[in-house]
Amino acid sequence: MELFFTNQIQGSSATLDEQESTHCLKVLRHKRGDKITFTDGAGKLFTAEISNVQGKICHLNILSSTERGEERPYYLHIAVAPTKSLDRYEWFLEKAVEFGVDKVSPVIGEHSERKIFKRERGERVILSALKQSLKTNLPILDETIDLKEFLNSDSVSAFDGAKLIGHCNSGDRSELTTIIDSLKTINGKKRALILIGPEGDFSPEEVKLAIDKGFRDFTMGESRFRVETAAVAAISAMYFLSRRG
Repeated sequence: MELFFTNQIQGSSATLDEQESTHCLKVLRHKRGDKITFTDGAGKLFTAEISNVQGKICHLNILSSTERGEERPYYLHIAVAPTKSLDRYEWFLEKAVEFGVDKVSPVIGEHSERKIFKRERGERVILSALKQSLKTNLPILDETIDLKEFLNSDSVSAFDGAKLIGHCNSGDRSELTTIIDSLKTINGKKRALILIGPEGDFSPEEVKLAIDKGFRDFTMGESRFRVETAAVAAISAMYFLSRRG
C-alpha cells in the first residue's frame, strides 16, 4: 500500500503539500480520479480521491477515515546524542520510527563530537520512515538541546514513567541492571524516557546529574555498541517486551 501524509484537512477536503504532491503525481503517476491513502500523523488513516490539481498542489476529496487507535501499549521518549556521522543518526531515526517511538530529543553532552543537528532534515527522515512502515502516529522530533538543560527541564522533571540512562563509565558493570530487566520493572501503562550518550559517552558528572534527576543507569551487557546501535537496541527491547505482555 502507498501511504501519503498531510495534516492540511478541512472537513471532507485535504491538500498534499508540494513535496507529497510531486511524489504522488510525478513519481507514482497518479491522476485526477485516482484513489489514494493518507495519514494525518495523529492516528487516522484516510481514503481519498484526487479531486483536482492546481499547479504543483494535489487536492483531495476524503471518502472515508479510520481511527487506527493506539499502535503500541507503551510510550517511549528517547534522548540520543547526534553522532559524528550524520548518516548513522538518520539511520537511527529511521529504525526508531519502524519499531515505534513517540518522541526523540537530540542532546549535546560534554563529549559530543557533533554539536549541530538540523531538525528539518531529521523530520524528513522520520516522515519517510512513517510512510514506508505504514504507521499513522508521527513521532515528535525536538530541537537539539544541551544535556544539562534537558535534564533540568520541566518536561523531564514531570515525566511520569521510568527514566533510564545507558553509559560505559568505569566501575563494576556487573552490578548494573540490564536494559531488559530495567524495562521489565515498569508497571501498568509502560512509559519510559531513555538516555543514550555520544561516541565519547556521558561524563561522570553528567551521569551523576541524571541519577540525581531520577534516572537509573543500565547496561547493554559486555558488548560495546555504537551510539545508534545502543539506541535501537533499547527501542527494540521495549518493542519485543511489550509483545510478551
